[in-house]
Amino acid sequence: MTIKVIIADDHQLFIDGIKSILSKTIDIDTIGEASNGLQVIKLLENDIIPDVILTDIRMPIMDGISLTKIISKNYPQLKVLALSMFDQTIDVIEMLEAGAKGYVTKNVDKSELVSALHTLVKGDYFFSANLPENIQDWFQKENKYVKDTQLTKRETEILHLIVKGRTSLQMAKHLKLSKYTIDTHRKNIHKKLGIKSNTGLVNYALKHL
Repeated sequence: MTIKVIIADDHQLFIDGIKSILSKTIDIDTIGEASNGLQVIKLLENDIIPDVILTDIRMPIMDGISLTKIISKNYPQLKVLALSMFDQTIDVIEMLEAGAKGYVTKNVDKSELVSALHTLVKGDYFFSANLPENIQDWFQKENKYVKDTQLTKRETEILHLIVKGRTSLQMAKHLKLSKYTIDTHRKNIHKKLGIKSNTGLVNYALKHL
């Protein structure tokens, strides 16, 4: 299956760079580009339909947030992957609330971008490694999965750290526990949720907000 992508950004050099990256990947095809959200809508209206829309958040005429709201309402089958700078965490949260399925930072490398596109097409969320604290705080505030899965307070804390991309050693240092204890908690989390992989844990957490 070839993943079809539309890229929206108001900097042509950035679009060209992303297109160059994706052109080296056999199963990903850039079928359209736009400098603002309105141009994306026009592409869709002309039956240029992608699997994923990779969009900047801040653009003239129609920004990524407004675009995502329209996509979520009128084209719910399409996946939106947000592009952000490190100082745009509030905007990223607005994108998530609008219906985006993840985000990557603008210094994304090829492997992460390709992984993000494949992940979204599979129906999962994707977020750049080491979620900014503001976004993690939002997840913690909005989550509803703890009650449903009956995770303990410590397991919930560890799950939050897994979402943030922390290793067992980093968690052990942060929580002042042994790596063995952390690994035991992680095994319990996997068992309770019936999920085998760490990626699956992250996707589960983000889906059940």
